[in-house]
Amino acid sequence: MYLSGVNALSRLVVVGTEWASYATIGGLGRRAVAREAGEEASKRLAPRAAGQAGKELKPVVIGENMRRVETYARRPEIGAGIITDWIPSREWTLEKNIAWIRQMMREGRRVIDIGPDFNRRLDRFLRLRRGEQVEEIASSAYNLERRLLKGYPLYERRYFRFGKWFGGVPELDF
Repeated sequence: MYLSGVNALSRLVVVGTEWASYATIGGLGRRAVAREAGEEASKRLAPRAAGQAGKELKPVVIGENMRRVETYARRPEIGAGIITDWIPSREWTLEKNIAWIRQMMREGRRVIDIGPDFNRRLDRFLRLRRGEQVEEIASSAYNLERRLLKGYPLYERRYFRFGKWFGGVPELDF
C-alpha cells in the first residue's frame, strides 16, 4: 500500500540521519559520514519500502446479488476481490460480513459499489403486490455494508440511479 511505503521511506530517512549524527561524533567528515550512513540505511530498509509502496492491495466490490458482484469483480480490467474470497458463502453470517467490511477498511482497500440489483428489487416488489411470498425486497447485508462505509474515503460508487426501481452499472446492467 502506498502509505506503508511512505512510512518505510520516512523511517529510512530518520535512521540515516540518526546514524550520520552518531558518526560525526567520531570526527569523520560530515558529508562522507552522512553518505555512508545513508547508503547503509538504504541497503537495510529501501527494499522493504519499495516492496510495500508497489504492493497496492486489490480493491473489493460490493453490491446486491452476488452473481452481479462476482461478474463485475472478475472482469480483467477490474481485478477485484469479493466477500466470498474471504468467507465461503456456506459460512457467511451478518457478523462475519461486518468484520469483513471493517477489515477491508483497516487494510485501506478501495471499495467499489455496483449498487442495488434494481431488476431483482422491482420483480420482488411486484410479486409482493400480487400477494406472493417473497424474500426481502432489498438486501439487508448490502444496506449494512453501505452504512458501515459511510464517510470512508476509498469508497467508489460505480452505479447510477433514477428513482427507486431503475439504475445500474453501465458496463454490467443493460
